[in-house]
Amino acid sequence: TVNFVRPGLAVKILSAEIAADGTAKARVQMTDLKGLPLDRLGITTPGAVSASLILATIPKGETTYKAYTTRVQTSPITSVSATQAGADTGGTWTPVADGEYLYTFGVKAPSGYDRTATHTVALYANRNLTEFDLGVNLADTTFTFVPDGSKVTVVRDIVKTASCNRCHDKLSAHGTTGRSSVEVCITCHQPQTTDPDTGNSVDMTTMIHKLHMGANLPSVKAGKPYKIIGNAQTVADFSDVNFPADVRRCEVCHDQSTTAVQKDAYLKPSRRACGSCHDDVNFATGENHADLPQVSDNQCSTCHTVKGELEFDISIKGAHTIPTQSAELPGTTFEILGVADGSPGKKPTVTFSVKDKSGKPILPSEMTR
Repeated sequence: TVNFVRPGLAVKILSAEIAADGTAKARVQMTDLKGLPLDRLGITTPGAVSASLILATIPKGETTYKAYTTRVQTSPITSVSATQAGADTGGTWTPVADGEYLYTFGVKAPSGYDRTATHTVALYANRNLTEFDLGVNLADTTFTFVPDGSKVTVVRDIVKTASCNRCHDKLSAHGTTGRSSVEVCITCHQPQTTDPDTGNSVDMTTMIHKLHMGANLPSVKAGKPYKIIGNAQTVADFSDVNFPADVRRCEVCHDQSTTAVQKDAYLKPSRRACGSCHDDVNFATGENHADLPQVSDNQCSTCHTVKGELEFDISIKGAHTIPTQSAELPGTTFEILGVADGSPGKKPTVTFSVKDKSGKPILPSEMTR
């Protein structure tokens, strides 16, 4: 008899619903990578599966999530308490088929919740196969729906996980819990959640811009480290991070070749997004903002258009012009006009031209090599 353990974990949310009284349920499927149903408890199939779920909504008129599943975190450093989005607690699992379970949330949607708004159930899980020397297998997924059964029309889809994985291969956070996709991250990392130890927001827009900006943040250059203190008082200091591309190249993350619905979001200025990198700007007083206070985002695009008439202006693309890639540079254009004496035994002679982009000739003696 030969026993085998096939590693891997795949999770899928088959359906979700919220009753009129706020009771939320999600039907979850757990399999290995070949589709074999898995026992969540690890009794009839190898490796117990630990799964956590988040329930969040995008309120009408807003663009970011707000979670129903929250917790209160009190800082031992500042004694400040903060409400943070997180995984549900007190929920129950009910087996309904091989590898399929009905999860009933411990938390209920609040009274009078909007049944016409977008809601998302996020799930992250891990399968522990360490006793077979196969490590901990991770997976996560989301399911977006509208409780009244209507079509989903409002989403938050700005940067795809694949864009992150070009550098963070594979994207993963919070240890071996299973959180490895942007779609799951944004249900917790939104304006609702702050770090009570430092006072820093861990909203995705703010946090991701700031930690990738790292050493180039005005606040860091002025001597204030950029830190976030997480679980078990773990300190993450991003003050020495240097982005491998020029930080003005927004399209590295906001990849315009993806299918992200809101991939052009970086072209829409806001105090939250712009102020995360330009963190020496005080929008309330106008300090470092040409003494122009901004109490809302309504007027931002009046000055900060998508593209102005000139590079290096205050338009979004102009302000992020990379000098070495400026269209104003004269540039160099080579053209091979012909090759003579290219037959065996002869020395080929190449005729070529060197000009700038305007067509003005450049002498070879003016070239470095």
